[in-house]
Amino acid sequence: MLGDTGIGLSTRGEQFWLDPDRANQLRPRARPRYTLTPSIVLRDGEPFLAIGTPGGDNQDQTILQTFLNIVEFRDAWYPNLHDAIQWPRVRTQHLYGSFWPHAAGFTQVDVEAPLAAGVAEELRRRGHQVNEVPALGVSGCATVVMLDPATANRVAAADPRRDCYALAY
Repeated sequence: MLGDTGIGLSTRGEQFWLDPDRANQLRPRARPRYTLTPSIVLRDGEPFLAIGTPGGDNQDQTILQTFLNIVEFRDAWYPNLHDAIQWPRVRTQHLYGSFWPHAAGFTQVDVEAPLAAGVAEELRRRGHQVNEVPALGVSGCATVVMLDPATANRVAAADPRRDCYALAY
């Protein structure tokens, strides 16, 4: 609790900066960078996917990579949606962390094994500090419910990277 105000603190409060020169400084009506990104995706104006993940600064990256795996590489995973979720990921840390102490990762990129040969080397050539991590080693827990346009079935899948579940009925 914040003193005797009755205001409960959470880790989301850590996303403010105490630096008065920052846009998301701690002040009235300020808005910190926020990492929550649950998403609903429409296809031809109709619901197609519901997708979300925990994971702090990695949430947007997890959602985007999972979404692209599903829509761009359907022939490689269909009908097993779990396959699209567990493919190797890349996580950039080219930012100040949202949470205290706001660590900087600027040139850091985590690359999950087994990514295509040469990807890590090409990233290094371009100036990135590449950290090769084990398969399923990038944090996140993408959970997806898809309305399959081919069958009209609801299909659910969850990331094996941590304990999470998805259900469709």
